[in-house]
Amino acid sequence: MKTLNEFPRVSLGVFPTPIQRLENISRLLGTNVYVKRDDLTGLGLGGNKVRMLEYLLADARSRGAEIVFTTGGAQSNHAMLTAAAAGKLGMRPILILKERGVTARRGNQLLEHLMGTEVRFMDTDDYADIYAEMDRVGRELGRPYYKIPCGGSNALGALGYVDCAREILEQGQPLTISSALRAAAAPWRAWHWARSSFCPAQGSPG
Repeated sequence: MKTLNEFPRVSLGVFPTPIQRLENISRLLGTNVYVKRDDLTGLGLGGNKVRMLEYLLADARSRGAEIVFTTGGAQSNHAMLTAAAAGKLGMRPILILKERGVTARRGNQLLEHLMGTEVRFMDTDDYADIYAEMDRVGRELGRPYYKIPCGGSNALGALGYVDCAREILEQGQPLTISSALRAAAAPWRAWHWARSSFCPAQGSPG
C-alpha cells in the first residue's frame, strides 16, 4: 500500500494554510472556533480545490497529457482553478461547462477569458454527456488528453484532503485542537455523498 508521499504531486499552492481563531464567534459560543484558511492557497483567487489539483495534474503530467478537460457549472470555481493550474504547468485547459447559471462574461467567466481559456457550453443536465464530449473533442484534436471530473471529485483528488488533515493535526497540536477531525468527519461524509450524487466519478486519462 502506498503512503501519501509516494503519490506524484506538483506544487501549485502555498501550504500549509493558516488556522485562525474566530474571536467574536468563539466569545459568543463560549468555546474556541477555528477556521482553516484555504482561501489563501495562492493560485488564482485561492480555494481548497488547489489541493486536489496538485495530485490530479501530477497524474496528468505523468501520463503525458497536453490537454486537460474538466467541467462544472458556468461559474465553477474548480473549473477556473483547473484552467489556471493547467496553464501554469504548460498544459492546454478546455472547459466544457453546463449551460446553467450565469454564462455572461463576469465572475469566473471573466477570469477564464483573461487567462485565454477555451470554454464550451453544453445544454445538458447529465455530466455523462459532457464526459462523452470530452472524449469526442480529445480524439478530434489528436493530442494526449486527461479528464478531471466535476469538482475534481475522485479518489486521487481526495488525497488533497488527506494532506489537509495531516496539516490540521500538525498545526492543531500547539493550539490544543484534538477533536477537529472527528467533528469534521460527519459533514465531510455528507458533502462527499452530495458531490458524488451530482458529479459522478469518471476515468481520468484519455
